[in-house]
Amino acid sequence: MLKDEMLFAWWTLSSTPGIGSIALNKIREQLPNCASLVEHSAQDLISMGLKPELALTWQQTRDSSANQNPFVLAGWHKIQTWLQQEDCGILLPDDELYPNSLSTLRDAPIFLFYRGNPQLLNQASIAIVGSRNPSHYGREQAFTIARQLVTSDWHVISGLAIGIDGEAHKGALNNSTGIGCGKTIAVLGSGLEAIYPKRHQALADHIVASGGVLLSEHLPDTKALAQNFPRRNRIVSGMSLGTLVIEAAYKSGSLITARLAVEQGREVFALPGAVSNPLSRGCHQLIKEGANLIENANDIINLLNSDLAVDMREAENQEDLFTNSALPQLEGAAKIIYGALDVVPTAIDSLVNRTGLEVAEVAQQLILMELKGQVAQVPGGYVRL
Repeated sequence: MLKDEMLFAWWTLSSTPGIGSIALNKIREQLPNCASLVEHSAQDLISMGLKPELALTWQQTRDSSANQNPFVLAGWHKIQTWLQQEDCGILLPDDELYPNSLSTLRDAPIFLFYRGNPQLLNQASIAIVGSRNPSHYGREQAFTIARQLVTSDWHVISGLAIGIDGEAHKGALNNSTGIGCGKTIAVLGSGLEAIYPKRHQALADHIVASGGVLLSEHLPDTKALAQNFPRRNRIVSGMSLGTLVIEAAYKSGSLITARLAVEQGREVFALPGAVSNPLSRGCHQLIKEGANLIENANDIINLLNSDLAVDMREAENQEDLFTNSALPQLEGAAKIIYGALDVVPTAIDSLVNRTGLEVAEVAQQLILMELKGQVAQVPGGYVRL
């Protein structure tokens, strides 16, 4: 019962128009614990710095049994329903499982809805963010670095968006090298019953089934709104020891996340890319501003001086065997062309110059290799798979 009273007191306070995360945390910092809010009056909150009209509105909403705001009642019903579901819950800043690094932020979310395993939230994690429309190179690097991180017992945090976010989650979950299956944390800008994008519903379910966790500060049925995503980013960076940016345009949400990480006292890492790729401009700008240039997960771990750092040569060797497993099956012109391809798009003209083959032969071989799933045509040319 006391838990319900506490949740209801905070829910009515957070639902009061004009009271945001910073104001809520100023009040929280002056209380001995979150549960003690139920023992305080409007006058107490006024003495803590809350405007009188807001404090009086909160007390009236909290105490009234006949004239409560329909929005407050509807939200409270959703909270109670959420708590009754398996693997679902809510964390407040002084809960044992609430991320310690997040609770120190002046705009920390008071309510953190979760689905899955909240035990991960205070374990070593790295955020990976980047473009929603990455190149093949960007996708490959997000997947590979995430997979490398989980082999060293780090967890990967991202935002479940298409592009780099999705590849980072998939890389963390992947165990194709035989090393093991990692765990990942997804922070959403929507409610946990309104997964966005919808195409990632299966990925979200896989994260939970694999021992990971989904997080949101919004009510479970909250739809994705543009203004929610910049706020979501502060949670992604705030929970992490460092944030890695992989492919970001000069002005992008990923750079917002990186700058939030700096403000929060976290490390920022950036993966360099081709100077001809517009998506490299954001990462290169971060590096110019002092972000750590990294090439792989081991760089990140070493820079953080972690006790969890391991020799990843064996893992990398296994990845090389996995990545190049298609190469021995190629013969003749196909083998020459495959060797001339790069992880960045390569035009047919460049392949002709690199291989010395005729244009017609290169084009014909590329069609056959694409049908076999050995190469892919992307904007700017072809990449090897």
